[in-house]
Amino acid sequence: MTGIDDAGTGDQLVDGMNLSVRLRRDFTVTDAGRLLTAARRMYRELNPGTTTNDAEAMVSCAADALYVVLDHAGLIGDAADDRLTAYRGDGLDLGGWRAEVVANDPWPLSPGPLSNCVTGAEDVFALPPDESAHRTMQARASLTAGPGA
Repeated sequence: MTGIDDAGTGDQLVDGMNLSVRLRRDFTVTDAGRLLTAARRMYRELNPGTTTNDAEAMVSCAADALYVVLDHAGLIGDAADDRLTAYRGDGLDLGGWRAEVVANDPWPLSPGPLSNCVTGAEDVFALPPDESAHRTMQARASLTAGPGA
């Protein structure tokens, strides 16, 4: 895969450049109680010596459960960092990471064959618009434009 800028040329790979990968993967909870129980079990596997009470305290919401599942699967956390650190000798140094869980996104990605395609100006990372923020922006725009604009 090659990144193409607006001029149609590829991004040049140079020492010191920072590369960010923004991935999105949507999930549907089909059994919340079962998922929470499994995530707490996985938390204890990932953190030997923790108690059931520790796991209940640390895994108490949707985001906690999802992070633990992703960590257990080796997609985030120490296991992923260990695998990526192996590329240091190939000229790629590991940076930090950031993640956000968005619950009840009104436009979730589907598992269909073209669900991962981005078309036009669509931004799969954009959160749904906040109506109050939208009204505030409209009010500011009308004040800036002045009367009769």
